[in-house]
Amino acid sequence: GTVMERASGERFDRLMKRVVFDPLAIRGGFNPADMSAADVAKIATLYRKRTEVNGKEIWNPNGPWIAQVDDYSEVAPVPRAGPSYVVGSNGTLFGPQGACRLSAVDLGKVMLMLMNEGLHEGRRVLSAASVREMLHEQWRVDAAGKNGDVNSGGGTQLMNAWGLGNQHFLDISGVARGDRLVEGGGFQAVGHLGDAWGLTSAMVFDPKRKNGMIFLSGGSGFDPETAPGRYSAFHRYEEQILSALYTRALRP
Repeated sequence: GTVMERASGERFDRLMKRVVFDPLAIRGGFNPADMSAADVAKIATLYRKRTEVNGKEIWNPNGPWIAQVDDYSEVAPVPRAGPSYVVGSNGTLFGPQGACRLSAVDLGKVMLMLMNEGLHEGRRVLSAASVREMLHEQWRVDAAGKNGDVNSGGGTQLMNAWGLGNQHFLDISGVARGDRLVEGGGFQAVGHLGDAWGLTSAMVFDPKRKNGMIFLSGGSGFDPETAPGRYSAFHRYEEQILSALYTRALRP
C-alpha cells in the first residue's frame, strides 16, 4: 500500500477507488469513514460467540455474540488517516492486506475482470500482461516447507504456492498440508482466502476454464479449530461450503 502511494502520489484507499472500484462500479472500499451513510449502513458487523475471562476473549458456544469489528450501529466510522497524513508514509493504515468492505457480488466483478485478463464488460481495467504476471506462479514451497511461511501463523500448511498477491491452490490433499478446495479434488485455482475477526471467506477461480466460487461467512458460534477438515487444512464447514458450490454449480 505504501509503495502504491509513493508511485501514484495518492492515498491508497482513494487510489483503489479511482483505478479499480469506480471502473468496476463497485460500492464499498477500504475506508468506511469516506463512504456514504447508505453504504456504511450496509457494512456487515462481524461477530463471534465468545466470553471474556480475565480480560481475554475465549470461544464459548453458550456465550453471547460479541461484535469484533465494524459495529457502526451507534458509533460512526473513524477516519483511517487524519488531515496531517503524509501520502506514502504508511499505506497500511487502510488495511491493504484485507480491510476492504465488498459484497460477494462486487467481489465477483473483480474475479470476472481477472478471468478476462483485465477486461470487464468491454472496458479495459488492467492490461492483459499485468494480469498474466499477477496470476503467474512466483513461489512454491519446497519439500521441507522451509522456504517460506506456509501456514500464515496457524498450525497447518495451507499455503503451497503463490502468485503476486494471490494463492495458487494445487489440489493437494491432507489435513496437515492440504489446499484441496473440493471433496474428491479436481479444482485447481488461484485466488485468496479471508480469515479475520470471525470472518472466513474464499474467492477462488480457474482462469483457464473461467469459473470460480465465492463465499463469505461472518462469524462462528463455535471454535472452528474443533471441526478440522477431512481432506484439507480448511475447517470442515469451509470444505462443505466449497464442495456444495462446486458440486451444484460448477462440476461438469
